Amino acid sequence: MDLPFSHINIYHGFKFCLDSLGNNIDFDHEETDSVKAKPSIRGTPERFDTVVVMDTSDCETTGLKGTRIGCLKVIFKLPSQVYNCITPAWTKDSLAYVEWYAPLKPAAKDYHEMYLIKKSLPSTDGFAPGQVISLSSIRQTCQLIPHFGKTALSMEWTLDNVLDKCDTFFLNCFTSKYAYQTLW
Repeated sequence: MDLPFSHINIYHGFKFCLDSLGNNIDFDHEETDSVKAKPSIRGTPERFDTVVVMDTSDCETTGLKGTRIGCLKVIFKLPSQVYNCITPAWTKDSLAYVEWYAPLKPAAKDYHEMYLIKKSLPSTDGFAPGQVISLSSIRQTCQLIPHFGKTALSMEWTLDNVLDKCDTFFLNCFTSKYAYQTLW
């Protein structure tokens, strides 16, 4: 299919308001979250945040039912000339491309109440499974802790490459009160 455009607008981050979870809110001090999707530019390290995505219609504001964990790779908006096309109907929403981790198990690990997250296996073409989603389907950011297991810590892992080098993580539900209330 030929696309009716030759470029798209790319953004390196966005900020959004978190759900109040029924708590009393001071609208001047709403809790916000921000997410980054920044490639390495002129020697600065890349930063691709991990996110909780509302994936099915039975997803709620708390809990992980109906969600998936992904690594946000790019945030973009289609150019305005796209909307003049009759077919297919293009969304006017901001979009994101995420690479998926494997689907979550039904329950967290008993001894620490954190979910085990595994990288998805690459497809036959060698690429990680991913999807273009509406930016509004990102519910929150999340922190992944490398699962070291019984092996020694790899000295190759750094803050900048651990999401690429490690295959198994724990979903950290203790990073904030909000994460504790929503990542179960």
